[in-house]
Amino acid sequence: MKIAVIGGGTAGYIAASHISKHFPQFNLYHIYDSTIPTIGVGEGTIPYFLTWLDKITNLSYAELEKRCHITRKFGISFENWGVEHEQFFHHFYPVGETYAYHISAVEIVNLLQEYICATKIDCQVIDVKSNGISANIIFANNTNLEVDLAIDARGFPKSFDDDYIQMSWIPTNAALIRQTPGDNDHLIELKMGSHLLKYQSATRSIARPHGWIFTIPLTNRTSYGYIYNRNLNSLSEIEADFDEFFLHEKITYSGQPKNINFPNFTVRNCFDGAVFKIGNTSAFIEPLEATAIGYILQQVEAISCWVLRAFAKVDQREKLDETQLRVFNQYFLNYAYKISIFVGWHYTMGSRFNTKFWEFAKDNFYQEITKLENDQLLEEFYSLLELAAQLPHPIENFPEFSSTLAEITNIFTALLAGFTKTFGQWTKPSFTEVGYGIGYFSN
Repeated sequence: MKIAVIGGGTAGYIAASHISKHFPQFNLYHIYDSTIPTIGVGEGTIPYFLTWLDKITNLSYAELEKRCHITRKFGISFENWGVEHEQFFHHFYPVGETYAYHISAVEIVNLLQEYICATKIDCQVIDVKSNGISANIIFANNTNLEVDLAIDARGFPKSFDDDYIQMSWIPTNAALIRQTPGDNDHLIELKMGSHLLKYQSATRSIARPHGWIFTIPLTNRTSYGYIYNRNLNSLSEIEADFDEFFLHEKITYSGQPKNINFPNFTVRNCFDGAVFKIGNTSAFIEPLEATAIGYILQQVEAISCWVLRAFAKVDQREKLDETQLRVFNQYFLNYAYKISIFVGWHYTMGSRFNTKFWEFAKDNFYQEITKLENDQLLEEFYSLLELAAQLPHPIENFPEFSSTLAEITNIFTALLAGFTKTFGQWTKPSFTEVGYGIGYFSN
């Protein structure tokens, strides 16, 4: 059985290393174009990434720190979002115990390639044709490769046809990236009512006049990104405010900044039976909640459980069941929608800045979300908000909030409390922390 992974970015290397580890019986091809540069910023992950990475590499934290410059991510510190609280925190759960990684996007690719057992093809792909049972990969050198399954991780589509849906309820579409030298002090201090919490490291999300800035600390450098709307503010305005932020933080950047335009979108059908689009090829949602790697892992695990396990039992593949294919595509369409709804909701209470961007961002979500094709998703969203409002205030009464979560010790109490109900990558406590943090529940 021939399987091809197309793409030399994070998604491509995650998919290729995953298949190499769990399905060594396949004839795997890893296809990439080494002339295409990677963005190379630091990346935030989710806690499950630690489990996945351990299965692939079995490396210790110390080894990963040395190879990929990782730091622990205990959550996201939001600063200046909404008008009620100067700062709030979106944890992983259990609070203070669970963490993810900040990791170098360049070095994780370098690491994962050591765990890939595949025929490597370094060549530009100009087209991938599919008949639903096999895929024909066309190369720029006029050669081709026919495979039973192609996993397409080539990045943003060059054009958007009717199978792509623009998520206009998210108000940003560009990022200016800067890097600073490494700093061993990544401590985050957080005042929660009368309690002062300290975390070794976390992602910061700082609202600014024209958008917001992320900081992702690695051991050798820190990535900063100013996320904004290029239709509302010029690059010179962003650069000027970025400079002001750096001056206030008493830091200087090094190297050449990168300005990146991005679409917020999802493909309607990510899988046609022979070609499976993953990562930025299938969807992209701005990095406010660092959902990209979690989304990739969800896709890779899903195709493994359904398709690859079935392929491993036969010598020749057959056409996949159309009903199952529709269910699979609808699941990932809804999953991308849910991520975009949760992210877009963060903007609805504005920030401490009364500017053109924030006036637009506050109103944009409710104006544009009406374009969503699935009313049931919004019903699920508002249902979870109602449940989330019942938990103790996570800022003004953090000890009670934390102890309430700790009491959910088994599946039965979790079911009764509504903790097993998910919306994309989040459960009820996430809605509670963000909702109270931005001031939504006080509205």
